[in-house]
Amino acid sequence: MEEYFNEDDIKAPLWDTGLVRRMMPYLRNWRLHFLAAVVLVLGGTAVQITLPLLLGKSVDLGIKIKNHELLWLYVMLYGVAHLSFFVISAARNWLLQYTGQQILHELRTHLFSHIQKLPLSFFDRTPVGRLVTRITNDVATLAELFSAALINVSGEVCVLIGIGIMMLALHWKLGLAAMITSPLLYYVAWFLKVKMRDAFRLSRVKLAMINASLAENVSGMSVIHIFNQEKSREGKFDQMNSELREAELDSVFYNSFFVPSVTVFSAITMAIVTTYGGWLVSHGEISIGLLITFIAYTQAFFDPVRQISEKISVFQSAMASAERVFALLDEAPEPDLDSGREFTVLCDAIEFKDLDFSYNQDKQILKGLSFTIKKGERIAIVGHTGAGKTTLAALLKRFYDYQDGQILIDGIDLREFSRSSLRRRIGLIQQDVNIFSGTIQDNIFLAEGSFDQAKLDSIVRELQMETLINKLPDGINTQIYERGSNISAGQRQLIAFSRALATDPEILILDEATSSVDSETESIIQRSVQLLTSQRTSLIIAHRLSTIRNCSRILVLHHGRLVEQGTHEELLAQKGHYQKLYELQFAEGDKT
Repeated sequence: MEEYFNEDDIKAPLWDTGLVRRMMPYLRNWRLHFLAAVVLVLGGTAVQITLPLLLGKSVDLGIKIKNHELLWLYVMLYGVAHLSFFVISAARNWLLQYTGQQILHELRTHLFSHIQKLPLSFFDRTPVGRLVTRITNDVATLAELFSAALINVSGEVCVLIGIGIMMLALHWKLGLAAMITSPLLYYVAWFLKVKMRDAFRLSRVKLAMINASLAENVSGMSVIHIFNQEKSREGKFDQMNSELREAELDSVFYNSFFVPSVTVFSAITMAIVTTYGGWLVSHGEISIGLLITFIAYTQAFFDPVRQISEKISVFQSAMASAERVFALLDEAPEPDLDSGREFTVLCDAIEFKDLDFSYNQDKQILKGLSFTIKKGERIAIVGHTGAGKTTLAALLKRFYDYQDGQILIDGIDLREFSRSSLRRRIGLIQQDVNIFSGTIQDNIFLAEGSFDQAKLDSIVRELQMETLINKLPDGINTQIYERGSNISAGQRQLIAFSRALATDPEILILDEATSSVDSETESIIQRSVQLLTSQRTSLIIAHRLSTIRNCSRILVLHHGRLVEQGTHEELLAQKGHYQKLYELQFAEGDKT
């Protein structure tokens, strides 16, 4: 499992100009906000640098010159400067957070929109959790870079430079003394942050492993209980939890040295400034006020060092997140859904002609497949798992495009029709039904976008759903939880049938649509299937042969090839693959 998460563990540089350049389009709409933030940062820096000067001048006026009127003026200026710094800091922080949230919103929306345009082949090879992390954590990390880290670090650098220049300008010897420990401090801070970064990276990997394990265990809790695996799973979780603890403790260990290190260097520097500055005061080279100014500058000098060091990890995390986000955005989207002919009505037939298809180069799913479905025919496709049955449905909906051969609709290659029109006019009912949060009504009219009471009444009547709907607390307006967890498998399947009916499809595909429902619901569905498919060109994919006896033809697939076709009786008489499938299911039925 650790290997699985390592590809998310990008050891990013502190700064990548190419990645930053790619972020610029998201910043252009907010450039005035950033410009205003820069002005506020510069204003705050100027005030910060001025405060120690005002403090030192006030001391000199009060002790040495004893000009009380001027002293009160400087005290008032000192107070106004502090108040100004408070207002500037508050305005800067609000502006940066506001801008960061706007960028977060735009980037997250863009990323989600892009994900929806990606082909299904991308989702076949990409774990869901990784995509969720991209849209949530990685985008938030990028927003943090622009909402606080980048501008604030720039401000801290300005403060460092400003303080350094002021100290050298006021008294270059004392200024050098105040900065003498800086190089060593920077080295120690960098060393500790590198160690902390490595420990944090490892803890992030371990935490991801724990999250995956939790999701796996919670979703499979019934299986864990069935096979008495509680102790075993608890032991594995405890091991991962211990590894996370050790990684976190390593991070805490190095972090515990960071602030004390800055404090020690600050104290050493303060001692140097106080000692040397006191000697300069005693020899009349500087005033007491200037010494106090230097002491204040020295105190202010080390806070930016701490802030910049703490932001290093933010920069590195942001670069890693940017690399992952833009890698996702670089995935080629599905070609334009509306590009091509508009498919509306099937006039003659659907022809599969020497069709070859594979999801990847390792295994070919369909091999030279050829057959024809006439308009109005009710065709069933059977075969062992992996024979290529569901693949046919995916190809008809243009979720994938075939490599060789053709699928012809009224003599026109399927790929000449727009994906949107094919998906609108070809209904697909799957065994695993995706139910979204909302009401049953919302889920039925998912493709339509608007509610039609007359159409709903017709669907309920045709599917004979009155009894099942009446069992629900709020009927058709019952709120459904995530993935339909508060309704039965049969009710979920009926919603899938209702969805297909709501679009009034020209062609109907039923992919294992009755294989996981109870007897009562199956009876309702079977009556509905008979009604629906008698009016439409239909393709029924099923494992349960008892549900397809009345089909016009039954096609038998074996390892991607068409090996038999005919009616139920004809295929049994051939004593081939179909008979073996039938006898196997008959034997299993006797056992149950």
